[in-house]
Amino acid sequence: MLTSFFSKSNPINYLISGILLCLGYFLAVITSETEMITTVLVLEHIFYLGLAVFMMLLLDFVIRKNDLNRQNTYGIVIFSGFLIFFPAAFLNRELLATNMFLLLALRRILSLHTDKNVEKKILDAALWISLAALFYFYALLFFIVLYYAILQRSQASYRYFVIPVLGFFGVFMLANTYYLLTEDSLIWLLQWQKPIGMDFSVYNEISLLIPTAIFGTFLIWTSTHRLLKLKTVSRKDRPNYFLMLVVLLICLFLGMSTPEKSGAEVIFMLGPLAIVTASYLERLDEFLFKELLLWGIVVLPLVLFLFVR
Repeated sequence: MLTSFFSKSNPINYLISGILLCLGYFLAVITSETEMITTVLVLEHIFYLGLAVFMMLLLDFVIRKNDLNRQNTYGIVIFSGFLIFFPAAFLNRELLATNMFLLLALRRILSLHTDKNVEKKILDAALWISLAALFYFYALLFFIVLYYAILQRSQASYRYFVIPVLGFFGVFMLANTYYLLTEDSLIWLLQWQKPIGMDFSVYNEISLLIPTAIFGTFLIWTSTHRLLKLKTVSRKDRPNYFLMLVVLLICLFLGMSTPEKSGAEVIFMLGPLAIVTASYLERLDEFLFKELLLWGIVVLPLVLFLFVR
């Protein structure tokens, strides 16, 4: 049974989740690739596939380091299943890189509940968010998550609020220097912020409509359940428990702000939703219902690919 299998953190669980991601990436490529196969193209695909696997492992590290879930691998298998639902996410290089940097920032933000190296953690998070914003302007919205985490601290020095600004301007000046040296121009500033796309017609296609409906159901159901259970969480765990809902909300806005809608924009919500869904599964007492949910997350993406796309 899947729930029993992934309730442990054996190495085989990571291997299976990685194979699931590789399969999803392969299916996404063979259905969309029109370029002639070259060595450079193959190496490029290997690199971005490695990036997707790295994000899965990074998510697992974030979960374990901050005790967001129990000692299981629900989070990574849910992340892999959700990602396969939206194969366009594998192929959007900018959003893939942006999401990786935001996960690195989230790792530092979630660790702010401890009193160790607080200023360094804030600076690291600000740098990662700023790097993400170089790929996707609206990633700057993630600074809201950082400042919210700072405000959650019982003792918040004024320095904590200044550090993110300094981190952003440090990356911003380095980016300007790079473009001046390579292009002798700052024209990139005019192209940095792209208008928000409001054309959601792509979601009328059955291949995106069904995954979005399933994904949206998980989003609403598990988030509502998490909010209702907030009072039952210990005082120690409550800050990060609620912070994940804030992250999920900001990631929803990040996805809606993309210039073009293709399904790839959902990638921002995959990590936090995987954490929230894993937490929901842990609290479920109905074994059969839990089993059906996990099987659905793993099998449905492949079924939809074979019979709908």
